[in-house]
Amino acid sequence: MKLNCLLLFLSFTLVAFGQAKCADSWKMETMLVSINGKFAEVKTAASDVIAYKNTDPQLAIEWGMIHGRNTVVLSGKYLISDRIDIPRPGVTLIISKDASIELREDSQHTGISFGSLRNPGYWQIVPLIYNQGHDNVRVIELGLMVHSIWDRKTSGKQTFPIIFDGRNEEKTCEINGGMMLVTGASSQSFWLVDSKGVEVPMITLDDGIDAVLVLEGSEDCKLGMITNLARTKGGVTGETVDLNSRSTGIEVERLIGERSYEIIDCNESHAVVQEAVLVGEPRKLFGGGAGSGPRFTRRPSHKTHSLDVKKTTIHKDVENVSLRKELPIFPSALPKFDIKASVEVVLKDGSKKVYDKTATIDLRN
Repeated sequence: MKLNCLLLFLSFTLVAFGQAKCADSWKMETMLVSINGKFAEVKTAASDVIAYKNTDPQLAIEWGMIHGRNTVVLSGKYLISDRIDIPRPGVTLIISKDASIELREDSQHTGISFGSLRNPGYWQIVPLIYNQGHDNVRVIELGLMVHSIWDRKTSGKQTFPIIFDGRNEEKTCEINGGMMLVTGASSQSFWLVDSKGVEVPMITLDDGIDAVLVLEGSEDCKLGMITNLARTKGGVTGETVDLNSRSTGIEVERLIGERSYEIIDCNESHAVVQEAVLVGEPRKLFGGGAGSGPRFTRRPSHKTHSLDVKKTTIHKDVENVSLRKELPIFPSALPKFDIKASVEVVLKDGSKKVYDKTATIDLRN
C-alpha cells in the first residue's frame, strides 16, 4: 500500500515537473537583443548570460533568428550595415516600441531590383528587414524604421522597411503563411510580393505616406485594420492599400484613410473589403484598372480586376483624428501579449467614432 502511494506520488511529481519544463521551453527558444555600448548583445529569455555579441546589430539580430524561434529586439538604436535577412522558416522577429532600425549609408548594401520589367537596375532597394522565400515567418514591428536615401542624385536608391519576397522561376508564391504586423513608424511602404496566406492583422501609421501596404502577385491574404493617417492636422494621404498588380483572394476587414487619393488601388487584382472609412472628403475614392504594369512580381497577368467594397463610411466634417496604441513592454510582457490600436474621429458636432483592433501574439505557438 505504502509502495503504491509512493509510486503514485512520484508519477504525479514527474508529470508536474515535465509540464513546468514544457511551459518554460519558450524561454530557451526566445532571444533578446539589446544595445550595450558599442555592442549588440544576445541573451536567451531564460538566462542573463551573453550568448553572442557583435558591433554590428544586423549580425546579432540574424544570429538570434538562426539559434532561436523568437527574436525580440529591445529598446535602443540599431545602426545596421546591411539588410536584416530572415534566415529560415517559422521564426518570429519583434521590433520593440522604443527600438529604431537604421541603415548605415556608408556600408556595402545588398539590394533588390525594383522595376525589373520596366528599367532593369533602376530603384535599387534595400529592405531593412527581408524575408526571401521563407514560410510562416512573423515580423511584428512596433518601433521606428528609419528611412534613408543614400544616393541623393536619384530617389531610387533607398530603403524600404519590410519586404516579404516570394518570387521564383516557376512564377508561383514561394512564401506560404506568416504574419506582418506594424504599429510603429515608417515613411515608406510595407510589401508582400508573390506571397500566399500571409496574415496582416493591422498596419496603423500616421506618417501620411503614399501607400501603407503594397501587394503584388499575392494570394489569399487576410488584412485586418489598415490605417493611413496624415502627419499633420487636416493633411492628406495617398493610398492606404495598393494592390499594385496580379493579386487574388485578398480580404480586407477595414481600411482607414485621411483625405485619401484612392483609399485602395485595385490594379489587375481581386479583393473584397468589408468597410472603407474615409476621414475627411476623399480626393478620389477607389482606383484600379486591368492594365497596370508589374514592378516586383513575376506572376502572370490576370488582365482583369475586381473590387467589392461592402460598406463605405465618409466622415466629412472632421474636427480631429488621432491614432492611439497600447503596446507591450518587453521582455516582461512575454510570452503572450496583446497589441491594440484605435482611431478616434471627432466630428465638428462633438460626436466621436472609434475604430479599434486588437491582435494577440503567443510566442509559445
